[in-house]
Amino acid sequence: MGTSTGWYGSRAQQRSQSALPTIRDNQRLMDNAAWTISSRLIAGLVLYTGLGWLLSLWLGHRALLMAIGALVGLGLSYYLIFTGLAREDRLAKTARGEEGGDA
Repeated sequence: MGTSTGWYGSRAQQRSQSALPTIRDNQRLMDNAAWTISSRLIAGLVLYTGLGWLLSLWLGHRALLMAIGALVGLGLSYYLIFTGLAREDRLAKTARGEEGGDA
């Protein structure tokens, strides 16, 4: 009885210690992804709304051009976010040795 408890305890401790670096790595990657997504959304919105405002000073129609700039900024931000996530997913799959398709 003492031997099986010792074996189980040592095995469980080895597994938990080997899993800790991967959990920390996953948390770090998710934190980075959250900051990246947030900053891209805010930057796209502010940048293109600002460009719409600058165009409105030149051409007039302030509300319309600012709204168009905001929509374009959000659209481009979402595009960058999704392409970045797809690229990271592809890199993670190749690092794990998985193939994209089996045709």
